[in-house]
Amino acid sequence: MTDTAQQTKSILLLHGLGVYGESWGYQIQGLLQAGYTPFAPDLPGFGKSPAIGNWWSVAAAGEEMIRLLDRKKIERTVFCGLSMGGAVALHLALTYPERAGGLVLINTFAALRPASFSEVVYFMKRGLWSFVVSPSRQAELVAERIFPKPDQDQWRELLIDSIRGSDPKMYRQAMIALGRFNVIRQLPRLQLPVMVITGKNDTTIPPVVQRKMAARIPDAERYEIEDAGHGVIVDHYAEVNQLLLKFMGQIYPN
Repeated sequence: MTDTAQQTKSILLLHGLGVYGESWGYQIQGLLQAGYTPFAPDLPGFGKSPAIGNWWSVAAAGEEMIRLLDRKKIERTVFCGLSMGGAVALHLALTYPERAGGLVLINTFAALRPASFSEVVYFMKRGLWSFVVSPSRQAELVAERIFPKPDQDQWRELLIDSIRGSDPKMYRQAMIALGRFNVIRQLPRLQLPVMVITGKNDTTIPPVVQRKMAARIPDAERYEIEDAGHGVIVDHYAEVNQLLLKFMGQIYPN
């Protein structure tokens, strides 16, 4: 396979808040084995990626991803995002439709609006602890909600360490930016293949929010994974990989 062919069969994997590109490890392995070229960068201000400007925003993160694609000479790719990364992927697909060969949205949102009273309380706690004290103080709260099962101790600890290692300023700014993000009215403009993957037990971005988002996207494929939560790319990685490979096969037929 030539370098050009590999680039045309690429996918950009965009991570969630408090984690980094390496969180896509299971998907990277599966995609590589299937002959695709995945890229999983750290978004600006997270991990090893320096912050861009004085304020984190979905748009600025998206612009940096376009610069990354330009450096790699990739004109068109699949945008795939989890949670915060899904917001960036949506922005990219809407702003640069000519660069988007497809769009995969995993446990994400077009507008971050709590669907229940418990959701309101949860986000209020996160905001209070993040802004009054430090994002690291709400690490356990987030990790317990995303990985609540007794056999998920290892993932819970990894997430806690990841959040505590985040830049507090960037973390807070990202929370504000995501709270302001709203592209609901723009969703019907998406004229490309779209797959929406939902963890049926997601308590961070409720499935009802994701269903409403998918319903506004023309011809979107939607899948719900049983017994999966917000960390679906880890706790049900095999099912996610199967769906990703199905989608990639549709975008890049042999």
